[in-house]
Amino acid sequence: MDIRQFRVVVKARDFERTCRFYGETLALPRLQTWDRENGRSALYQAGTGAIEVRGRAHGGEVERDEAFDYQGPTHKLAIVLLVASAEQTYEELIFRDKNIPGGLRPDPDGTLVFETHDPDGVKIVFRQIG
Repeated sequence: MDIRQFRVVVKARDFERTCRFYGETLALPRLQTWDRENGRSALYQAGTGAIEVRGRAHGGEVERDEAFDYQGPTHKLAIVLLVASAEQTYEELIFRDKNIPGGLRPDPDGTLVFETHDPDGVKIVFRQIG
């Protein structure tokens, strides 16, 4: 098996808001965007992997679409981003967005972490390594 990339796909209720979170608040580099008849997407680099934000097609916002509106068991998914300094990363995020929930804390193994959520409720965990 020759895996070229690991990608997490987030189906956004509000595509623009979720893209602002990943692109501006988290400052992940946007690699690519596309707009197709069946929807639009933006791809963000997250270390050696990627996070793809998918949204409804233009004009599709009015209708209810279970693929994008489903609240589901958000506690079943967490995106874990390994960072050199959890404290520095937290300070950078707070500087960009004062409304970032969370707070630094030691994990049970002593590793410094903090958690927040994207606009769709997906848990984002920043875990210090190294």
